Amino acid sequence: MAIAFEELAGSPRIRVNEQGTSAVRTFRVPWNDWQDFVRELIGTFRVLGLTTHFIPPIQFPGLPNLIVSDVQVEPFDPDNPDGSSGITLGAFTNTYPAGGAKVTASYRTMFDEFSPSRRDLPPVPDGTFLTYAANLGTERISTPGRAWRWSGSSERVADDINPGLQVPSGVYVLRWQRVPSPPWSKMRALRGSVNAGTFLSSPPGTVLFLGARVSRSFQFIEDGGFWNLDYTFSESTKTLSDGSATAGWNHFYKEASTSGEHWVAIENQQGRPPYASGNFTQLFQFE
Repeated sequence: MAIAFEELAGSPRIRVNEQGTSAVRTFRVPWNDWQDFVRELIGTFRVLGLTTHFIPPIQFPGLPNLIVSDVQVEPFDPDNPDGSSGITLGAFTNTYPAGGAKVTASYRTMFDEFSPSRRDLPPVPDGTFLTYAANLGTERISTPGRAWRWSGSSERVADDINPGLQVPSGVYVLRWQRVPSPPWSKMRALRGSVNAGTFLSSPPGTVLFLGARVSRSFQFIEDGGFWNLDYTFSESTKTLSDGSATAGWNHFYKEASTSGEHWVAIENQQGRPPYASGNFTQLFQFE
């Protein structure tokens, strides 16, 4: 059943700045309906058996990337409570059937896999949102002097000189928000592995999954609210000298090789590389 409401004068208020767009809408609803009204605003997931049922959040009209991020509920007429109900610390509060509830909903910009700024993000289920943030990193690799000679000369670099190679790397976080059922087993199994296929346009073997930070949001919902997953990845790319391919986490510096290439893949006595490969798209599916 639809909940009766009215949007109050002075609503909405919209703000645009460098961080994106935000907005505030203010409503008046019947006091006994405010909980159901909040559920409609923020959306909800219900897990029934093996099936996840999703009720999408109410997006800001005309601005589909604006999603409710905060809700405040207060009496519309705080000086007129219903004094007939027995108030207790643990069971009953004041009610305001005459004035109803004033619901203030704050909206903020959310981005999903269809964001025009980056189209190679992994697809995520409807109703969840994926954002991207990156930072710089570097690896310093010390090499033996005997592997080098002075430029333009046949003289070898002395053994007590160890030229250091500064290899650029990158660390980025994919934040998957409003997740009802995180893929716990996949998060554990894939931690410490590298990408088996191309991931965010990076060649196989160049992206290492470091793990996830997990937090909760909107625990007002009966089923326990949503999860926010911050997946952290580290990218290591070393371009081969002929430019034909890109070496990754399983490639290490070798003084000399039959191919003349310094970045060479290694493996143990059983033929296994240091980092196993995995399918990272499994990190963005419900368990």
